[in-house]
Amino acid sequence: MHQYFIFNSIFLFLEHVIHILGTWNFYKKLGIKSWKIFIPIYNIFILLRIYKRSIWWIFLLLIPLTSTILIFILWMDLIYTFLKKTKVNLLLFFLSAGLYIYYINFFKKIQFLKIENIKKKEDHIGILLAVILSFITHTYIVQPFVIPTSSMERTLLVGDFILVSKVHYGLRMPMSPISIPFTHNNIFGNIKSYISIFQWPYFRFTPIQSVQRNDIVVFNFPKDSNHKIIDRKDHYIKRCVGLPGDLILIRKGILFVNYKKEKFFSEKQYAYFIKTENIPLNIEYLKNQMDIEDIEFFGEKNDEYFYQIMLNEKKASQVQNLFENIVFIKKDILPIHFKEHYIFPNHSNWNRDFFGPLHVPKKGELIKLSSKNIHIYNEILTYEKVKKLDLISKKYLKIKNNYYFMMGDNRHNSSDSRYWGFVPEDHIVGKPIFIWMSIDWDRENPLNIFMWKFRWDRIMRTIEGKHSYLSLFFLFSFVYSFFFLFKKK
Repeated sequence: MHQYFIFNSIFLFLEHVIHILGTWNFYKKLGIKSWKIFIPIYNIFILLRIYKRSIWWIFLLLIPLTSTILIFILWMDLIYTFLKKTKVNLLLFFLSAGLYIYYINFFKKIQFLKIENIKKKEDHIGILLAVILSFITHTYIVQPFVIPTSSMERTLLVGDFILVSKVHYGLRMPMSPISIPFTHNNIFGNIKSYISIFQWPYFRFTPIQSVQRNDIVVFNFPKDSNHKIIDRKDHYIKRCVGLPGDLILIRKGILFVNYKKEKFFSEKQYAYFIKTENIPLNIEYLKNQMDIEDIEFFGEKNDEYFYQIMLNEKKASQVQNLFENIVFIKKDILPIHFKEHYIFPNHSNWNRDFFGPLHVPKKGELIKLSSKNIHIYNEILTYEKVKKLDLISKKYLKIKNNYYFMMGDNRHNSSDSRYWGFVPEDHIVGKPIFIWMSIDWDRENPLNIFMWKFRWDRIMRTIEGKHSYLSLFFLFSFVYSFFFLFKKK
C-alpha cells in the first residue's frame, strides 16, 4: 500500500513540474506572482478560481488518471485565453498530446489579458463533467464488457453486454497512469493506448467478498505477451473452479475438485457427435428455433450425415427426441491415451477430458521441488519473481501469491487453465453482476446491424438469470420521458 502511494506521489510531482514548465509564461501574463506558481495544488486552485470552475475539481487532481484530464482542461483554458479558438489550435493540441502548450509558452508571443476580462467558461461543462464521472466509474467501480466468444455458453452468450463490479473482489488500483480514457490496451491494431514508462506497483483494497468456487470471474490473461503491465493485458471471463489449495482432476470430461464431483449446473456444454441417416439435420431450425449456434458439418457418406454440435444435456435430449433419423448422439470424449497439444503443463500426457491431478498453489505454502513437478511450477516463476538460477540451490518454493484455476462453461470450446495454467490473484479484475443488453448477431459478420436480434429475455437480467429488471427499466423510462415532455420551461 505504502509503495503504491509513494509511486502515486512521485507521478503527481512530475506532473506538477511538467505543468509549471509548460505554463510559466501564461501565469506571468495573468499577473500571478512567481512564488505562487511553484506551490503544488495551490497553483491549480488559482486557475480554477480564475476560470470560475468549481473548487471541487481540485479532487480530480488527487485521483489517479483524472489528474491528467484536469491538467489538459486547464491547459486548453489557458490557450484559448491568449489565442483564438480555432480548429487548428485544437488539432495541434491533441496531436501533440498537450505538448503544443510548450511551443506557445516558449516560442509564441501571447497578448496580455487582465484577469477581470476573462469570461466564465460554461461551454459543454455538463457534458465534460458527465464524461469525467463516467471515466471514474469505469475505472474504479463498474466497467462494461461485451462477450465476444462462446467459451462461456450457455451461461453467457456471444453478444451479451455485461457490467463487471471492480469492488467485489477488492478494487485493484490502476497500474498504468497515462492512458487514453475508455480504452484498454490498443487503439488500432498494435498501437497501444497507454504509456508503459510509468508503471505503479500492484495494490488492491480489502475485498467485499473473496473469490468463491464456481464464481464467474473477469481477469487479465496471464499469458498475454503483447502487454507487460498486468492491468493492460487482454480480458478473459471464465468460471473459477479451483481455489488456492484445491486439487483439480478431470476424468471422462467430468471435473472433480478435491476428489468431489463438481456441482451440477444445467448450462454446461460439451461437444456432441451426431450421426443421421437419409436426411441431414435442419441447421436453420436448430439455429433459429433452438438457439444452437456452434454446429460443424463433417460430411456425408452412404446417405449418413456427421456433425459436431456444442450442447448442454437438456439441448442434447431435445435434439435426440426431435429428429427421428438420428442414429446416435454422444459426447466427444477424448481417450485417456490421447496427448493433446498445448495442454498445461508442458511435457504432460493429459488432455481436456483426462487432466490432473493438479494442485493449485496457495499463498504461504511450501512446495517441495522435484524432477516430477518442476515443469508445473516452472510456469509461475515469473509471477513469483523467482529466477530460475535460484531454484538450483532451493529444495522448496515458498508461494507468495494465491492462484486460481479457471474453466469455461463450454467445456470443449474454451481456452482456459487446462491450456495455459493458473491465474494469479493480482490478475483478477472483478465480478460480473448484470446483463444490461443482449444482441444475437451474425457471428461471421457482427457489424451487420440488419441481422441483429435483441434477446429480450436476457436484457436487464442478473448473471445467474434469477432476477429481471426489464419492466422496471421501461417504467423508469416512461416516467422520465413523461416528466421531460411536460415539465415547465
